Amino acid sequence: MATEAQIWSRDERLAVLRRCLLFSDWPEARLVELAAIARAEFYPRGAEVFARDPERREAFVIASGEIEISRGSAAGKKFVLGINGPPEILAIVRLLDDPPIHYEYRAYEDSVLLHLPTRDLTAILDADPILWRGIALLMCARHGDSLRLLNDHNLGSLDQRMAATLVGLARMHGISGGKGTELGLRLPQEQLGAMLGVTRQSVNKLLRAFEEGGLIAIDYNRITIRDPAALDAIAARDG
Repeated sequence: MATEAQIWSRDERLAVLRRCLLFSDWPEARLVELAAIARAEFYPRGAEVFARDPERREAFVIASGEIEISRGSAAGKKFVLGINGPPEILAIVRLLDDPPIHYEYRAYEDSVLLHLPTRDLTAILDADPILWRGIALLMCARHGDSLRLLNDHNLGSLDQRMAATLVGLARMHGISGGKGTELGLRLPQEQLGAMLGVTRQSVNKLLRAFEEGGLIAIDYNRITIRDPAALDAIAARDG
């Protein structure tokens, strides 16, 4: 796999795009066209995507690393919507003509992204309109995710939200081992607090309770899921 210091070949770009669920069933000819418009860019940990042009009309596929999605308030409060890894596609909403919602995309780890200019992506989709179906389904799914997140944030208890967050992160980033499923990313308590909209102290108290109950194990900024069934049950609990 190419690194940040190398120029990615067409075959390397194709390999990443084939792994992306949105493009996995595309005809080969369209995938080749997609690879031709894709541009690989490296982002060191902490770097902001679209930093120079927040309204740039590009979607991107995560080739490696992790990308944090967040929003911030004028008062400086930060809410993290999620941390995504390969081969997820993000910023697909920028296909729409309306001004994009200004989410902040930031490299949570050193990352390589394949940028897809939306004008060129739209041209490929228009040439084979059935491909728009995948875009529509993806946007509907993400709209549903946003509604569930809003519902959980407003109505769910903190332990429900924490359990659901840990289960979701384990699904996307989990590494199975003899002691359970380790979340394959750094997860400081401040980060979890930003994802749940609560203080670090509240996060610390709940994580310790989960650990004492045998649901998780904590080692510095790493969390291992010990009892996923129990976390699932907490996340699914009513009220």
